[in-house]
This record gives sequence, C-alpha cells and structure tokens, in this order.
Amino acid sequence: MDFAAPEISLVNADLTGLPPTTVHYGEYETLADDGAQLARRLADFKVTSELHPLPEGQHSFVLGAGRVPEVDQAIQQMGQWLRRHLGT
Repeated sequence: MDFAAPEISLVNADLTGLPPTTVHYGEYETLADDGAQLARRLADFKVTSELHPLPEGQHSFVLGAGRVPEVDQAIQQMGQWLRRHLGT
C-alpha cells in the first residue's frame, strides 16, 4: 500500500473545494510534520484554515482534558472555531 497516495494522504491530495478547516496537533505527535504540512497545503489551495500546534502535546492529547490546562485551552479553541464557522 502506498501511504503517500493522494487517496490516502491529505498532504498529497487535491484539496480544492474543502470547507474551512482547523488543524490541531501535538508537537510531540509522530505525525506533527504532516499536520503542519497539511496547513500549508490548505493555504496553497486557498482553503480558509487555522493551525494550532500544542507545545509538548502528544498523540490523542485531548485525553488530557480536565487535567492539563493547555489541552483545555485547545479544546476551547476548537469550540470557538466551530461556533464561528457553523454560526451557532
């Protein structure tokens, strides 16, 4: 299986027409570079987007909700973004 195939990898896909997108990832995440690259590609395709790397965050950092203030702040950012873009 070719994991770089555009049908599998968002960093290689045609992103034309995607809706506004927010990218959150932990900086210690194994795929952190892919998150940053996705944000750059979204900009290249003129997709409205925001990038939010979480310093020292790991994979599934949201599991720290209620225990790690930085995670709570990231989740709050996600909610604010959703409210802005869904109009609620």
